[in-house]
Amino acid sequence: MRDLNKDFGAAVSEARRKLGLAQVGLAEELGKTDRSISDMENGKTTPKLDTVALFARRLGISVDAVIHDAPQGDVPFCVKQFFSGMSEEEASRYIRLCEDAQKLHEKT
Repeated sequence: MRDLNKDFGAAVSEARRKLGLAQVGLAEELGKTDRSISDMENGKTTPKLDTVALFARRLGISVDAVIHDAPQGDVPFCVKQFFSGMSEEEASRYIRLCEDAQKLHEKT
């Protein structure tokens, strides 16, 4: 059985690092302690729903992606929903845009 606390903590840690934030800075910004962030990132705590929402909004974490099992190669539900009703050409343009954005992000 998956440990959702560890999964969410790993997502928080990864997103925080990608944004170049230190635990101390994020803690000050969100009115938390750096110890509480460390414990959360290590899966040692069970955060309340409002805390999960606060961190998810600030760090751009998809809670849906964290809590749902998505086998490798499977498309997450939110992505399927986004592309539903689009023509293949329109979907391809969005995918190319995302790929280009990722390449730009990797260069910075």
